[in-house]
Amino acid sequence: MAKTRTTIVKDPGDIKMFTRSGVVHGSKTWTSTQVHSSGGGGYVGPQGGHVHAARVTSGNTTHDAFFLVGEDGKEIEIKLTDVSFGVRDGHYVTAVYSGHQRDEWQWLSHLHNHNTDKSAKISSAYRKIVGNPNVLIFFAAMAVAIALGVFVRSWKLFLITVAIYAGYTLLVESPKLRALAQAIDKRASDLIDESVAKARARSDA
Repeated sequence: MAKTRTTIVKDPGDIKMFTRSGVVHGSKTWTSTQVHSSGGGGYVGPQGGHVHAARVTSGNTTHDAFFLVGEDGKEIEIKLTDVSFGVRDGHYVTAVYSGHQRDEWQWLSHLHNHNTDKSAKISSAYRKIVGNPNVLIFFAAMAVAIALGVFVRSWKLFLITVAIYAGYTLLVESPKLRALAQAIDKRASDLIDESVAKARARSDA
């Protein structure tokens, strides 16, 4: 199986989006539980000892899965994890896919239920579409900061370098990513409005 190629979107003009609509079939919801333990240990000897109990925590993850059956009979499988989107068999749903126009594959980014008039955003898709603040710049800044701290023995310069990186991320990278996410949201909203208008026209016909 070929590896899925993902190109990070850097400019709104690079965004490619499309929709798929259909009737929901095979809807199901289930919950999985993850248990984590940490700490614990100790010792016991002839003179006594102590034992610390391990700390156990658990968390629940909600999963949803269903098929969208289009008018052409083509089925699309939708799988969601911790996404609040109410749906049941028979509902008419539009799925919005987003990504870079160079890629053959786009990611599920939004859903709209025409029966309930409710929409949901798949937040996890945004990391794949627009990425995170520049990782290469982060490692370069950390390498320079450590070199200054170790070789120049100037921890003041180390802190200045870290502060410069934090400022760049806060003032340049983060706003850029927010702008791209907002552009995707706006286009998704327009596409959903178009799909709602088409659905109404079809029902009125």
